[in-house]
Amino acid sequence: MDPLTYKVLHLAGLIGLFLSLGALAASKGSAKPAAIGMGVSLLIILVAGFGMMGKLKLGFQGWIIAKIVIWLLLGMSLSIFKRNLLPRPAAVALVVLLGIAAAYLGVMKSFG
Repeated sequence: MDPLTYKVLHLAGLIGLFLSLGALAASKGSAKPAAIGMGVSLLIILVAGFGMMGKLKLGFQGWIIAKIVIWLLLGMSLSIFKRNLLPRPAAVALVVLLGIAAAYLGVMKSFG
């Protein structure tokens, strides 16, 4: 597949992930559909990201490892929202900051 196709899939997964996280943040009752959407979105992000890495022959550079750590933290944010481990505004701010950090690393490729 073309690297741009992987990039579009990666971005589509990000849109789905943040849509699901927004639904989790706003939910007061059952959050099962949002949790399912989050899982599917995380899978799309992972597969498209690794596909893009393979196509572009990037290897495991430092910024890619940092993005994988951010991906894991975003996956753990489901527990933060469902178990109310942080106040909602703090949890939302944390998720947004993680998204900004991932975007920065993906665009700037700041360290090798």
